[in-house]
Amino acid sequence: MRKTYLAVILAGLTLSGAALAQQTATEAPVQAAATQQTTVDLSDANLLKFSVAMDSIQKVGAEYEGKFQAAETPEQAQQVQQEAQAEMVKAVEAAGLTADEYNAIAQQAQQDEALRNKILAMAKTPAANKG
Repeated sequence: MRKTYLAVILAGLTLSGAALAQQTATEAPVQAAATQQTTVDLSDANLLKFSVAMDSIQKVGAEYEGKFQAAETPEQAQQVQQEAQAEMVKAVEAAGLTADEYNAIAQQAQQDEALRNKILAMAKTPAANKG
């Protein structure tokens, strides 16, 4: 139960590269929460920023997973969730995108297999892994 909840909270602002890569069932609540369409530039430069942010977000998620599972109360779990989301937003902004831009690209990638494959290919390149 906790691990499933963690997957949902780490999706946070659709800020989960793992959700993009795996297309898991945890995306449904995220998609419902992110119904606003934001127009975003899908240039290679922005997709590379997205890829870097996605990698950073996965690292934040891994860092906070143990903290979340160690939480003894729902309040502690919520505090860990809020900290993780704040760190994820910082990671996105450090990559050069806003949370809205990141969410819009993630949403597009969920709906467009070619775009998703392009992002995943960028994530495997050395340039994307510098972040």
